[in-house]
Amino acid sequence: MYSTSMKDNRYFVRCLTITKEVSANNYIVDTGAKITCCNYSFLDESILEKDVVFCEAKIIGGLVKGNAVKFYRYPIRQFTIGTIDMGRQDIWITFDKRVTDIILGMDILKQVIIITNPYNQKIYFCRDTEDYKRNFRLNGETDSNN
Repeated sequence: MYSTSMKDNRYFVRCLTITKEVSANNYIVDTGAKITCCNYSFLDESILEKDVVFCEAKIIGGLVKGNAVKFYRYPIRQFTIGTIDMGRQDIWITFDKRVTDIILGMDILKQVIIITNPYNQKIYFCRDTEDYKRNFRLNGETDSNN
């Protein structure tokens, strides 16, 4: 289990990504977002747009001040939410400099158990039911991974 606290009315979670490079960034937990996405530079500044032309592309409208942004599905060798290894995942990257947030969307979030606690303003991530049963108690604090 991993938990994080609310900051500035958002939940940020530290995620590790391994491509050719290893990077750790604070992702915004967004249950309203269908996809996990970011600017390519958060993963590896050496990625060039010509390197991803083989990847699936999609245009998402209204993302930045009502304008569309082009994203590419990009394979990640390992994606870790806090301390939870999610293995291989695809996330969506853009080369549009206007995209400055790193979003952890439902494509990855639906693979873990998420519990939000309004009383302590924390969000908890459990890998599976065993992790949930072993670590989560509504009335007690069980970890200090903030």
